[in-house]
Amino acid sequence: MFLPREKAGELVDGLYKKVDSYHLVENLESCLACGKCVGNCPVASLTPSYNPRQIIRDVLTGNMRRWLQSEEIWRCFWCAGCYTGCPVDIHYPMLVMQLRFRAIENQYGLKYFTPFKRFALRAREDALTFAPGAKGRERIMRLRTAMGVSPWPEVSEKAVAEYKALFDMTGTTEWLNAINDEDDKPVSLTYAAGRIKDEQS
Repeated sequence: MFLPREKAGELVDGLYKKVDSYHLVENLESCLACGKCVGNCPVASLTPSYNPRQIIRDVLTGNMRRWLQSEEIWRCFWCAGCYTGCPVDIHYPMLVMQLRFRAIENQYGLKYFTPFKRFALRAREDALTFAPGAKGRERIMRLRTAMGVSPWPEVSEKAVAEYKALFDMTGTTEWLNAINDEDDKPVSLTYAAGRIKDEQS
């Protein structure tokens, strides 16, 4: 598999500032490309094409297409091993979070996002910070009943209204509902293209 040619016309000028709209990783340009993030990363040891350095480079050079379509940005465990080993304190997990937001807004990686969307909308309705599925609810209700307490945690109508208001005021409800799960664009290991493979075995 060949690495697709990068054309200057396809690069997005000022992409870094557009991606980091929450100002969570303002020192990305200080990356030394030393590789400590890769060495500390459990995902990189399991997925050879996963390389935080390359993703950082693509954000800085404006190569939006590669990371948007990449499976790699969804593999991050968010363990922060990269951040703790970084000599210039680049908070790479916060960058990944923002890359995922941008991917979702462009309909990429929805297969990873859809379970969270269901969870968040269910949590909004119940005003609970946990929102199990039907089987989980049945089990919780059975255990709570056996303990002699109400089958389901009781949340006042006022608390439910406040929880829903927080979702609505922050734009979360609107943002979640705007994502159409059926429009999912496929992702792949885009960073695997062009890699030299070890043929020894």
